[in-house]
Amino acid sequence: MTGLLVAALVAAGLITLGLIVARRPAPPPAGGWGARLRRAAARLLLLAAGAFLVARAGYILATEHPGRPETYRRAWGGPHYIGFITVHVGPAVLVLFLTGLSLFRWLKRRPDQRA
Repeated sequence: MTGLLVAALVAAGLITLGLIVARRPAPPPAGGWGARLRRAAARLLLLAAGAFLVARAGYILATEHPGRPETYRRAWGGPHYIGFITVHVGPAVLVLFLTGLSLFRWLKRRPDQRA
């Protein structure tokens, strides 16, 4: 039961952090090609990390079966399947939520403000 509780607390903390970060207004972008290059590099790193987490979650959901507890009993979040899934798939759910929120906010902007 301890692993399940820890997994639930970690997931709740990550979701809360994501909601706090998403609600903060973005500062005005700095000018110049150096600042644009840094923003592009940061976006690329975040995109790569998010893609990794989502792909890893898909792999785990496809390969780990709830009927075979020996495959996840000793893993983080185990010995229960729900704790294992929360720990290993929870970050991907957060990535997808924040990506959807960002896309929604981008689409709500006027076309001349999109960049």
